[in-house]
Amino acid sequence: MYRKLLTTIFVAIILTFASSNVFAQNRDLEKGQRFFTKKEYKLAIPYLKRYSQNHKDLSARRDLFRCYVETRQNNEALNLAKQMVQNPNAEAIDFLNYAKLLKKLSRYDESEEWYTKYSKLNPKDKIALQHIQAFKLKKEIVDDTLYFARSININTDRTDYATSLHKGGLILVSGRQNKYSKQISRENKDHYFNLYITKKLGSKYSTPKLLSKDLSTKYHEGSASFSANEQFIYFSRNKGIVDLNGQSQLNIYMSRFNKGKWDKPELFKYAADDYSTGHPSISKDGRLLFFISNMPGGYGGTDIYYCRKQGFSWGPPINLGPSINTSGDEMFPYISDDHYLYFASSGHIGFGGLDIFKSTFEQNHWNYPVNIGFPFNSEKDDFAYLYDDKNKIGYFSSNRNGNDDIYEFETNIKKLKNLKGKISKLRPNHPIDSVSVFLVDKNIILDKTYTDASGNFNFNIFKDKKYSLIIQKQGFKTKRVLYFPNNLAKGRSIKIRLEESPWAQLKAFVKNQFSSKPIKNAKVEIVNKTYNMSTSRSTDANGNFSIDVDTGNYYDIIVSKPGYFTTVLNNYMHDDIQSVDLIKTKGNQTVEIQTSTFPNQGWLLTEVNKGELNNVIEILNNNPDILIEVRASTKVDNGSKKNKVLCLKRATEAMNYMITKGIPANRIRVKAIGFNTRSASIVVKLVESF
Repeated sequence: MYRKLLTTIFVAIILTFASSNVFAQNRDLEKGQRFFTKKEYKLAIPYLKRYSQNHKDLSARRDLFRCYVETRQNNEALNLAKQMVQNPNAEAIDFLNYAKLLKKLSRYDESEEWYTKYSKLNPKDKIALQHIQAFKLKKEIVDDTLYFARSININTDRTDYATSLHKGGLILVSGRQNKYSKQISRENKDHYFNLYITKKLGSKYSTPKLLSKDLSTKYHEGSASFSANEQFIYFSRNKGIVDLNGQSQLNIYMSRFNKGKWDKPELFKYAADDYSTGHPSISKDGRLLFFISNMPGGYGGTDIYYCRKQGFSWGPPINLGPSINTSGDEMFPYISDDHYLYFASSGHIGFGGLDIFKSTFEQNHWNYPVNIGFPFNSEKDDFAYLYDDKNKIGYFSSNRNGNDDIYEFETNIKKLKNLKGKISKLRPNHPIDSVSVFLVDKNIILDKTYTDASGNFNFNIFKDKKYSLIIQKQGFKTKRVLYFPNNLAKGRSIKIRLEESPWAQLKAFVKNQFSSKPIKNAKVEIVNKTYNMSTSRSTDANGNFSIDVDTGNYYDIIVSKPGYFTTVLNNYMHDDIQSVDLIKTKGNQTVEIQTSTFPNQGWLLTEVNKGELNNVIEILNNNPDILIEVRASTKVDNGSKKNKVLCLKRATEAMNYMITKGIPANRIRVKAIGFNTRSASIVVKLVESF
């Protein structure tokens, strides 16, 4: 009896200890997730690590991995990710996390391997496919001296980099000595940065002069951009504010040139004390302002954002998304006169440090960027690209020789050749005039020309590069021709024959969905999906548009106008579209997603919920300027505090799902509504700004 009682007590003690241990471990998970949700990653690590050592919970380990990445503990993140992908229960997201981290650490061959494995599990992820393509393109980039690059004569042993063009001169940022700012670094002798202007005189540049004492302070003035009429300047300034991590905070300022001098600079509307804004670049038409920021909701260190002009003010900052921004730093955006976006990045696939990349905005989204190669990029930091189209000379900056210096570049004319071609009918062999001929490199259209009366055309191209030509004329089948450097004997022209084929008219009526009134001056972009080309039309006063299209291709139609939701129609051939409805946007407009499939205290999304959220994601993809608020409620009242916690979990789950589908986090805000007698629901609300 005594032994039985002792055994019972012993078992009870074991059970009590086990129960206590399980309770402690659950407390670890609860605390870790609480810190994780609040983005206090450093505080979350010990709790999630302790819990993960005793559990095979992949979800908790993914949170721990994210904590390591966010706190830059790359070795710990790498070891954990490697363990997770070797787990037989590993999912596609684990492969993706491992691939991203390997890429961040410049282990490109391994990263390509795991991106490929991930892509097999999730073949619809376009970003992953673009990464794989970028790995392949990097291997093709060689130092073929297509451009001359040389250091300019005004560089010093201190920081110097070019930032913009203004009144026939080059604006630079420099740490050279001046009477307005003190020395800040004995190591490289830098003083606080100021803006200077220099002009090219023959092959040399004049001694830089301070741009304006009205814009100079005792702290840093940095990257600048000017409006097309040169009456407004947007520039970076550091006022000596340091954040909790010891980093200097940058802000954007704006000033107007008035009566021979610059007005007192005004702080940019979206600058703040708890994050930086800087490196502004304004588009030629003055409608878009690009800049960098480490504001909450980004993808990494600093991301590129843009604001759209709305009347006399700027609309909210919009993150350019995961095709441009990475877990590294994206910096020094520059929007060229021909609408290419150039920027520096430490996160895209490059040669080391910051590399310069190029992207285009087509078909309502930013294309995956292309590394512009040598001589612009090196194993060191290369950044601040800009181009003077009038004088056919460009600039970039680099620390490849120690200090940040300015380099000018121009085309190496010895590497150019003239590509000649002649286009004629297939039968009979007669020349065709006014044929559109596009010169394409890596899916980017570089140039366009037309054939003359004899069917002839020509382009200046680099001798040893591969290109493709897209040939298009109404009444003939559109054709792509691949050009290889050794295709033609010296001096001979390329012969192209086109087959006659009737085109059809694609037309439609664009109207307000609710009033049925016609909408004039709506932009209609017709995208040829076969050749990745687009052309635009505007609706007339009666809301009508029409365009002739090649009947052998599929088309997407993108219809947009400020103040309306953009509508996208996919995969049309030449069928008539009777009408296209546009919905007017309002800041308080809501889209309700019924989530009655939630269990009373549950918050995980069902496949039905995800399907409904996919509709919202489509709206956000088609309308990159829209911001939303995700509101969640519960119909079971467990007290205000518990209701709020549950609703926040539901709204956060919806937000995280949209982020995994490529929607930038800074376009989404979550809000816990709490108890609602009608239903447990998620409501998506459009907002003007956060």
